[in-house]
Amino acid sequence: MAKENQEKFQCPECDSQNIRLRFQVNTKDKYDAYANVSEEIQCGNCFMDIPANVFIYINDNDIEDNKKIWESFYKPEHLKNAAQCSKCNLYYWQIEKQLFDKSIISPDIFYQTYDSKGSGGKMICRLCDPEAFKNNKQ
Repeated sequence: MAKENQEKFQCPECDSQNIRLRFQVNTKDKYDAYANVSEEIQCGNCFMDIPANVFIYINDNDIEDNKKIWESFYKPEHLKNAAQCSKCNLYYWQIEKQLFDKSIISPDIFYQTYDSKGSGGKMICRLCDPEAFKNNKQ
């Protein structure tokens, strides 16, 4: 394969070229900012989930354009919809990064409290309440 045809990667959030995960996404709302996004890449440095179309670049000139698109179009929507702990106010990617740094790998990073009226409550992260994530062996 010719070198110029190989995918090149750079996170528009932190400039890292490391990938943690690549995964398919499906947005059902055709008016959503992510409506045309079919794949996201989780950065191996900042752990942010970024649409592949702004993580992958072809020409070096694309890097600055991708950063502008991320900052002005995707990131505001991402922040608006991202899971966040109600105690420490960290977003899920910040929590995942801290857990990773502590060698804690788990798909469960939040639990949700419920109020007495049965509606959804607050999200609490594994960093703020690690005891809630321990297995009860009886």
